[in-house]
Amino acid sequence: MSVLYGEVAPDTPPVHLVTAGFDPLRDEGESYAGKLRSAGVPVTAVREADLPHGFLPFVHLGPRFNQAVTASAHALRRMLG
Repeated sequence: MSVLYGEVAPDTPPVHLVTAGFDPLRDEGESYAGKLRSAGVPVTAVREADLPHGFLPFVHLGPRFNQAVTASAHALRRMLG
């Protein structure tokens, strides 16, 4: 199953999409960002090129993980603000 095969709902809210450089789903995620943009959805897409897939729980393993998670938290705050 892939979100790329579904329809984009007309009321889809703005999206902050994060992919990782070492991520088997990176290309699919970035294609999805393009699909959303084509449907008129505001998208902020970020590639954390030096991080692995699923890096969120690693936030305490080093400053780089924390930096990426903090940036996404700030983006979410701006979108909800």
